[in-house]
Amino acid sequence: MRFDEFDAPDLPPGSKQAVYLDVVAMADGPLRVPVLAARGVEPGPTIAVLGGVHGDEYEGPHAVRQIFESLNTDEMSGVFLGVPHSNPPAFVAGSRTSPIDGGNLARVFPGDPEGTVTERIAHFLGDRIIAASDLLIDLHSSGQRTDIPPMIGYHFEDSDAGRASKAAAEAFGMPVMWGHPGVSAGRSITEAADRGIPWLYTESLGGGVLHLEHAALYVRGVTNVMKHLGILHGAIEPGETTHHLVGDGDLGKGVQTRAGGYLVPLVGVLDKVRRGDVLGRVLGLAGEVLDELTAPIDGVVISMRSAPPVSPGEVVLTITQEAQE
Repeated sequence: MRFDEFDAPDLPPGSKQAVYLDVVAMADGPLRVPVLAARGVEPGPTIAVLGGVHGDEYEGPHAVRQIFESLNTDEMSGVFLGVPHSNPPAFVAGSRTSPIDGGNLARVFPGDPEGTVTERIAHFLGDRIIAASDLLIDLHSSGQRTDIPPMIGYHFEDSDAGRASKAAAEAFGMPVMWGHPGVSAGRSITEAADRGIPWLYTESLGGGVLHLEHAALYVRGVTNVMKHLGILHGAIEPGETTHHLVGDGDLGKGVQTRAGGYLVPLVGVLDKVRRGDVLGRVLGLAGEVLDELTAPIDGVVISMRSAPPVSPGEVVLTITQEAQE
């Protein structure tokens, strides 16, 4: 089936199906994106859950499949739309970006139906999956060189969509809640926000391997949100939230190195820091100090470089603020 022929409202009540949707014709056949769709016997809201927007993140795809397999449509009210591998070319390459066009799917929404492969995937995900939803969850995990604590990001805004996003984040139940007053352009959650749709996204320890314990957190969290929305019945399984933070969520901004070398961190994720604190040092190969990294603001370390090799100008650490309850 072509992606532009898929229409979530046309799913028959009580149906559950896995389909491959054709995005674009390639030399070796159509490039296809898998969609796992389930519609309950009773009417209700639609939740869209994306996994694998980056090809080297594996907890999201595993969780989407497990959630879909667990669903009994006789006990559902509404629709589940799951995309376990949103970016198949990047998954095959085991990379953050597409080997076909170099595109980063998390930076090209709303995409273009006549554009590059990555832009076409973004367009169809936005037009056929996100637009059909009442709430979007994008399941990410950290890259191969970055440490991020298990967290749920939400829309921090005094609006109907913002309040719905925060309530869903609380139901999800992750150790860290991170509210964003705004998000950078091109992301799936930006697409949802532009359409007035509440959104959430996750991060957790990635490192290019599958962490089953973090995938289990995602399964529990999405299931909790489905119960919160009334798609599923039963009690929400609570998860302890230890940190509530607020910031713009752009991990591309933060403390940069002025020299290349061997990074020795002096703090860890979720440590509180004060402006001027020494956060780490960059050493030369013989051990000489080439750079000393200091905190530009007071706050909490939300992400940091996990691999020692660094180049000049790289962001090695990001600081955000604690929410004022």
